[in-house]
Amino acid sequence: PTAPQELELMENILMSKQDESWEQRGPRASFARQERSRLLWEDVSVAEEDATKVTALKLRLDESQKVLLKEREDKLALSKSIEKLEGELSQWKIKYEELNKNKQEVMKQLNILKEIHQDELGRISEDLEDELGARSSMDKKLAELRTEMERLQAENAAEWGRRGRLETEKLNLERENKKLRAQIEDLGEEGEVAGEGEGGTREWGQLLAAQPPTLCSLQELADLKHVHTKLKKQYQEKMAELAHANRRVEQHEGEVKKLRLRVEELKKELAQAEDELDEAHNQTRKLQRSLDEQTEQSESFQVQLEHLQSR
Repeated sequence: PTAPQELELMENILMSKQDESWEQRGPRASFARQERSRLLWEDVSVAEEDATKVTALKLRLDESQKVLLKEREDKLALSKSIEKLEGELSQWKIKYEELNKNKQEVMKQLNILKEIHQDELGRISEDLEDELGARSSMDKKLAELRTEMERLQAENAAEWGRRGRLETEKLNLERENKKLRAQIEDLGEEGEVAGEGEGGTREWGQLLAAQPPTLCSLQELADLKHVHTKLKKQYQEKMAELAHANRRVEQHEGEVKKLRLRVEELKKELAQAEDELDEAHNQTRKLQRSLDEQTEQSESFQVQLEHLQSR
């Protein structure tokens, strides 16, 4: 029982005792005492029942307070967990924004690299086509020069053969000329010894008859010398042309070698550029996978946060 109830009960007991002391003097004292005792015991029974109920209520109140305290502790822990998750979510959002920003920068750089690579590939392809065209032109010109050189060599060989034949003819004519001169000298000496006889006349006639062939041979010799000089000049010109053609062939062969080296360098640069592009693609795929993983984690944390907030 509570303090007011106990106080009221004590007052009732005291009042009943006072009434009993006064009623004992009256004629109905015994009946009154019995009635008061009955009422007192009823009040005591009611008070005991109330005390039992109060005790049960106290127990229920204690249990309710314990349950409420437990719920408050759980709520506090849940609030702390929510605050922690909200902090982590904020951090993940910041990381997501940073990753998104980094992704945009990487994509921008990748696009720039792609444009640069495409421009470089276009330039290399154009250079390669130009080099191949120049190489084809050089090969064609080199073939023409080789054909020209072979023709000049054939003409040179023919000129050498003709020159040899002319030299042989010249030597033969010189030998015949010497023989004719010796015969003229011999005939002159015989004419002086023989005098003016018929025999001398015949010898001089023979000499006069022999002179035209000698003059003809000398003319032929002069013509041969002229032809020889002309052929020699042509030979020198052909040799100069052949030397010039050889120099041009060597020059073009050097240019062809340079072009081949340049083509090899361009091929290496093209392969290197393709390797760099593949590396950039691999890096982009790695960044994309990392970004997808971060996005999945962020979505998972968002779902957990919504679930906790709904509770």
